[in-house]
Amino acid sequence: MSRRNDLIRQLIASDKFGKDKEQEQKFLMATADLILTDLISICINGFERKGAGSLVINLLNDSTTYMDGNAIEFDLRIAEREEDRDVLEFLRGLLEEIDENDWSKDVLITLISDVGTRTFAVEAGRSQESLRAFAEELSG
Repeated sequence: MSRRNDLIRQLIASDKFGKDKEQEQKFLMATADLILTDLISICINGFERKGAGSLVINLLNDSTTYMDGNAIEFDLRIAEREEDRDVLEFLRGLLEEIDENDWSKDVLITLISDVGTRTFAVEAGRSQESLRAFAEELSG
């Protein structure tokens, strides 16, 4: 299992109380911050190489991939052919999120788990200047 999946499971399933739980939560939050910074960097690299898309983290099969519009369109055709309504709904919603995102400041991270799927617009933070410059280049 990946370190980010481990962290997410630990964050939601702590069995500690009091001061121990407080210390554990501080440690896990610091670790989560480092991981989020890594994920934002992966998103920016994906955006710069492939264009607008989302980093998709699938907790069900422990996979992570950056999906740009071309990859999503390819998967949409497969889902249409297989008549997979759940995948179609997910991919169409993801394309909508990509179209509506403010690429000058945010990247997209999508989490897939047994309780559902959700896409988050995450501020690029210190990496924002690089993201803004590339977004301006693309928009002409």
